[in-house]
Order: sequence, then structure tokens, then C-alpha cells
Amino acid sequence: MIMSFEKCYARHLGNCDGKSREHVISRVILESLAPFGVQGFPWLKPGETGQASPNSLTATVLCKHHNGLLSSYDAEAAKLFAHLKLIDSKRTPNELGTVPQISIDGIRFERWLLKVLCGIQASGNFQVNGKFFGKLSPSQYMIDLLYRDEPWKLGIGLYIDFEQRKRLNAFRGLGYDPIYVMTTPTNAMICGIDIHLWGFPFRGLFAVHEDGSFLPGYRPPKLEIVNGEVRKEITFSWPEGTPCNSWPTLTRDGTNPD
Repeated sequence: MIMSFEKCYARHLGNCDGKSREHVISRVILESLAPFGVQGFPWLKPGETGQASPNSLTATVLCKHHNGLLSSYDAEAAKLFAHLKLIDSKRTPNELGTVPQISIDGIRFERWLLKVLCGIQASGNFQVNGKFFGKLSPSQYMIDLLYRDEPWKLGIGLYIDFEQRKRLNAFRGLGYDPIYVMTTPTNAMICGIDIHLWGFPFRGLFAVHEDGSFLPGYRPPKLEIVNGEVRKEITFSWPEGTPCNSWPTLTRDGTNPD
């Protein structure tokens, strides 16, 4: 029997099982921050920073079954976030030199970006041009991208570029902004998300160019962090056949205390 839960945005896939109060951003990341600053949520003005707790960023947007299917993506994002926090705490080149190298499963991480996008959209936590986007179930296309165990088309997924940005100002928390296309003067189509984890910017784009082209920064092999003469790499593993792309080099001198 195919069962569905009304508030589960993946209900068209069937096999819903119980309701789940899902964290809009992964619980393990929120708990490592608490209390923490946030940007991009609808109760804040554009560019404004506020305070939040893990329990304040929950919404019933998935059933227990469909939420559980995405747990490995949460774990990969938590692994990356913990490493970014560690890097941020190393304020001198010598301290940065003690940080171990890690490798991130790129497929899992970019699916986490899509999971966050779907959760934020379904819970009505997006602003577009300073106005609430409202609660809206993600499109079947987005849900199938998230749940179907199939390779994504070239150009869909993680981007780290940000126009040759060489230096980051740390933000102790998380922030996000939707990437959207105005289809009419009053309607927007969300096609991606920018997420800032501890000041580090990541972009997920989930629409594809018809000619199969992609923008700079697509599925980079690594993220390089520099402090003085010391360089550290976070590598990303990608499927065989992924285009050989350039990678960003970002200067990180640590977060100044409040």
C-alpha cells in the first residue's frame, strides 16, 4: 500500500511513515553553533543578522521515512562544517599547519544543498526581493533530483567561485539566499541556493543550460585555504568523467573575537 503524509513534500514518492519535525538546516550543524547568528530568514530584513536556536528552525515538511533517506547528506555537510570551524579557529599560519587534510563526498554535499533548498522553500523561509516567498512544495523535478539515485546532468550541482574572491570575512553562523529567475514581473522561479557556513560560501544550482554548458566554479576538485605561506586543501570526490575544473583559493586569517 502506498501511504502519504500531507505535509511531506516527497509524498508523491509514496511510502510515507510518520511525521518528522525537520530542522531547516541540519540539526548537528545547528547544535554546534547554538546560540548562533542567522541571515536570510524571513523575519529579518535583507542583510540583517539575528539570533536563533536549533528548536526555532524546525518545520514539519517531511515524514520520518523520507527524512531518514537523506541522513547521509546531513552527515557529510556536518563533516565539512566541523572542518571549516576548525580552520576558522586557527589564526596563525603555524596553527593552520596543524589542521589535517579531509576529503568530502561531493555528490552527498551537493544533495545536502538541495535538501536545504527544498526544506526552506516548503517551510516558507525564503525572501525574494524582500518579500516572503510563502510555503510552496518544491517541484517534482527538484524532489526527483534529490531522491532518485541517478546522475545529474552536467552543470547541476555545487559551485564555488564567487568572482575571484580572495578574502573572506568570517560570520559566526549561517546564512542563505535563494537563486531565482523572474518568470514574470511578479513571479519568481527558485533554481538554486547560496549558503554561507561559518563565512565560507557554497552555491547549489539545480537548473541546467540547454546546451549543456556550465558556469565557472562547477564541481571544483578542492577548496584551498591560505594563511601566510601555509596552504590547506579540502578535496571533493566526484564521479569519473566529471570535467577537470579550477578551484578557489581563499584567504583565511581567523575570526576576530566579539
